[in-house]
Amino acid sequence: MRARATPKRVAVILFASILLQTIPCIVHSQSPDNFVQNDFQHKINLYDVNGRPIGGEAIETKGSPLFLTKWKLGWMRLADGRIFPGVPLKLDLQNQVVHYRRADGNDIEVEPGQVKELAILDTVAAVKVVYRFICGFPPIDNQSPTSFYLLLDSGKISLLESMRKVFKQDKDDFSGKTSREYSLYSDFYIVSNGKMTRIRREPRFFVELTNDRKRQMDDYLQKTKVSFKSIDDIRQFIQFYNGLP
Repeated sequence: MRARATPKRVAVILFASILLQTIPCIVHSQSPDNFVQNDFQHKINLYDVNGRPIGGEAIETKGSPLFLTKWKLGWMRLADGRIFPGVPLKLDLQNQVVHYRRADGNDIEVEPGQVKELAILDTVAAVKVVYRFICGFPPIDNQSPTSFYLLLDSGKISLLESMRKVFKQDKDDFSGKTSREYSLYSDFYIVSNGKMTRIRREPRFFVELTNDRKRQMDDYLQKTKVSFKSIDDIRQFIQFYNGLP
């Protein structure tokens, strides 16, 4: 069962839910380190255990609107600064909405703007991973201040990934069959000196971005074969820059 949480009720419900959680969680006063996106119309949808919509036509839908289909423990920071740890979370990338599960099993949808930051804990290939999402950035492209961004690296320069899922339905005119699926779209941005910019995957963009450390970055580029078409290479480039004294 899914319900909506109003701004006045969300903190009270969260507090009661956390007290009832039986899964242990270590509470930190600060956010954990990161290991490793219009205005939205709100609808109450029902999903099966795989995150696929229930109801309507009996047509299989490929994919899910969720970042991860299963509930994962994490923490979230509200607009008033309070942090709630040990909460089972899901993130709807279609509507950019956070869901948490209460101890009684109810799925609570939090209104946009109430959650400013969340972290979802997962395990990938036996390695613990923290996916940290942040909102509240200025509107850019198709994103609004309530759009969430995955934080890839932070420091003097922050590298962000906008992740959005779009529902598509197509009908084959010949066979009459209808197909449904959720498609993931990603765009990448940097925040530097308070300004948010969509990245350009070319060397000049990043050389100018890190020009205040020109000697060190030139040395890095000479020693490291960097492809600015690869987001992994870009992330390592930004990580190196942020780590300079």
